[in-house]
Amino acid sequence: MARTSISLLVSAVALFINVVTLHAESQYMSNPLTGKNLRYMIGAENPGNGRRGEIVEVGYDLSKPLPVGITIADGNLFNEKYSEQSKQQRAEYGPYLKSSDTAAEYGEGQIDPRGPGWHRNLIEQFGRRKRQGFEYIELDNSDAYSVADVVGAVDLAASYGLKVIAKNPKLMEGDPLPYVAHPNVYGIIVEKDAGYARDLHALRERAAKPDMPVWFVFFDEYPGQTAGKAAARKAATLAQQYASMHVTYSAGGEYIAALDQTTDPDPHVTTKQRRAPTAVHSREAS
Repeated sequence: MARTSISLLVSAVALFINVVTLHAESQYMSNPLTGKNLRYMIGAENPGNGRRGEIVEVGYDLSKPLPVGITIADGNLFNEKYSEQSKQQRAEYGPYLKSSDTAAEYGEGQIDPRGPGWHRNLIEQFGRRKRQGFEYIELDNSDAYSVADVVGAVDLAASYGLKVIAKNPKLMEGDPLPYVAHPNVYGIIVEKDAGYARDLHALRERAAKPDMPVWFVFFDEYPGQTAGKAAARKAATLAQQYASMHVTYSAGGEYIAALDQTTDPDPHVTTKQRRAPTAVHSREAS
């Protein structure tokens, strides 16, 4: 009798695992972003009209999707407008944490997820983006929070009918699998120093989404700088062996453009894979 009960329990657990896996695979199979290039242009005042068969992510203040292709809205788990607000306005999204160098660098407020401002910030953004007609939203600065808090934000976005693009999951403390495997996550954006192609591929395979798009994005802030360009070339070399990975680069400004990065030889860049690879600048990692 005891053996029968154990067998039934094992069968039930196996069935549950299969159902979860099939659910994730079903989401992946219907992912309309797979195989498409991303133009990560959150710093561009005029990102253009879009392109057929491609994706463009637009800045936080742009108010409508582009007329051609698929548009992703920029979202932020921080208070994006902190530096522009009065003391009273800031308090409406508080309390705040003080652990993020990125928040200070960009004049943003790192909201405490245990306070009322956390949900207010998300609800306002999700409601605004839904009214504006967006279908996809990126949640920036996710690595500043726990996996559980970010998964809660992904759930909330789903309740508004918004599909989420994950940001720098390999920078998170703890295993980011629940984040990436969430049925409402449709792609991954990776900044400089935020992950390697092989590690991101391993993560999406564990999430039962082996071809979910991974987009590596790079920039050099000033003309004549080359560190971002060099990192982009290395990333492109490492990413070329995997399906649905794409690398872009913006020269002379933070994500004001998004040019396809190729693996063309550059005498100033080492691309041999036997050398230790350089991690794929991140606003969060800086």
